Amino acid sequence: MKCLKATLSYFFDKGAQMVLLSVVPALLAALIFSPSAGLYMLMCYEDLHADSFASLYEQMHFLPYDFYWVGIIGLVLCFVALALLFGIVDRHMRIGEFTLSFRRAKTRINYNILTAVKFGLVAGVVYELCDVLLTLFYYAWARLFGSGEAWLVISLFTLIAVAALFLFVMSSLLLWSPFMLHTGLRTRDAFKMGWRQMSGRVFSCMFTLLVCVIPFAVVMTVVGAVTANTVARVVLDGVAMAVVLPYYVTVMYVQFYDVTGTERTDLNKTDIWSKKIMRRDKKSLRDKK
Repeated sequence: MKCLKATLSYFFDKGAQMVLLSVVPALLAALIFSPSAGLYMLMCYEDLHADSFASLYEQMHFLPYDFYWVGIIGLVLCFVALALLFGIVDRHMRIGEFTLSFRRAKTRINYNILTAVKFGLVAGVVYELCDVLLTLFYYAWARLFGSGEAWLVISLFTLIAVAALFLFVMSSLLLWSPFMLHTGLRTRDAFKMGWRQMSGRVFSCMFTLLVCVIPFAVVMTVVGAVTANTVARVVLDGVAMAVVLPYYVTVMYVQFYDVTGTERTDLNKTDIWSKKIMRRDKKSLRDKK
């Protein structure tokens, strides 16, 4: 609950601005990347085409448009947004200054883009592996039970189990990026350190991430039941990713500062680099003399 409370407190305060930063990349990426494909598949179970694994996978992921190149641009921009979010959240927690200033964007991208790309690629691979695993189970259940209610029920539980597995892995990876950025450790050493430091914290972080995911799952279920409109689904996917991305970075740095015991200046509601604070500190030093 400590992780959840700290995350929600920060996200409700600064989340809206970070979501605005990631909304365009997320909406574009949603043209090629759909985190809701497995869920929507359940809603058309009567039209299930499971002649082969390939046909089922194509049915789940087929998009009736040719905007794939725009989706690829969106994914690239998501890496850039992730690099910016790393710098924004860390700087705010470290010195109390929250800024989306374009003046700092170049510096943040220069320092963080390689880590953002590494993390983004690994997260993407983990997601795709879970997606393939889910499709394999869907296919197996279809061969065993056909396309009726039995397939729907067991596939629903399978979706929940695979989603829990994905949340477990992503929670375990939370500290990998901060340790790469802020400790000087190499990629593999930072991965090992982050994985070890998450021991005893994984399930708490899973629950914290679940709090963000569940509302979108509910809305997607309602939208999927009401309409099969592609635009509605793509927009909803994009909005979900635009919220989850900064939310995940928030959980990441909440945990990093807690694990390392680093003081969070943002909790004092002060910017240690502001002129007012600097004048106050200088005056305090003169008084002491």
